[in-house]
Amino acid sequence: MNILVLLKQVPNVSEISIDPQTLAIDRSRAGQVLNPEDLHALEAGLTLAAEKQGSVTVLSMGPEGCEAVLREGLGMGANNAVRITDDSFVGSDTLITADVLKAGINHLGNFDAIFCGANSIDGNTSQIAGKLGAMLNIATLTNASSIEFKENEIEISRKAGTGYEKLSASFPLICSVTSDVNTPRSVSMKGRMAAKKAEIQVIDNTILGIKDLKSPSKVDSLFAPEKLKVGSFVDGATTVEKVDKLISILSDAQAI
Repeated sequence: MNILVLLKQVPNVSEISIDPQTLAIDRSRAGQVLNPEDLHALEAGLTLAAEKQGSVTVLSMGPEGCEAVLREGLGMGANNAVRITDDSFVGSDTLITADVLKAGINHLGNFDAIFCGANSIDGNTSQIAGKLGAMLNIATLTNASSIEFKENEIEISRKAGTGYEKLSASFPLICSVTSDVNTPRSVSMKGRMAAKKAEIQVIDNTILGIKDLKSPSKVDSLFAPEKLKVGSFVDGATTVEKVDKLISILSDAQAI
């Protein structure tokens, strides 16, 4: 079974700043880390590979610096690593990003299962899994908080209001996971040393040949959310008096 896990390098959220001209995250000033939920996606992929005697490839789209997260994936147990990069991909929105990932996946070959984090801490859009599933025309499972691997399918549970939904899909499929789906394994010293020496395949647009790379969406403005008005306390000698005052306040505000 061929399994692909998408990994993303993201800025440390405690160190990020916004470029006032481009309205984009200034990544040059922030430390870079592996997107937290992608660790859980990798653990899901490695677990499935162990059950199905499969092979895991980790894939990231970004500059040379993102090879650090790919080597982290190799250290955890992935078999192969691929980086997609090109100057023309810089600043891509989620639609173009998904299109580039689709082209890269088609170039690499067929995968039975693709895993990714449900969210990234920089963009926080939760759009890649759905868009990529539609582009590849494969089944899509999103926001998995638990996973059960079966013979020819995956069954997940995901949070829905105060309860859970159970969904399943047959291979091939893409599945996004949340942080409560599993506990990622640690990287052994042996795995870390092997990952340092591993070769990472690099693919650019001269290979993929994507012609339309104009993002249809852009950020027009950024602003801080309005602060919530501070509430007021209702005083009274007794509970009945407090309730009467509260009813009077709500009545005056035409809230009841």
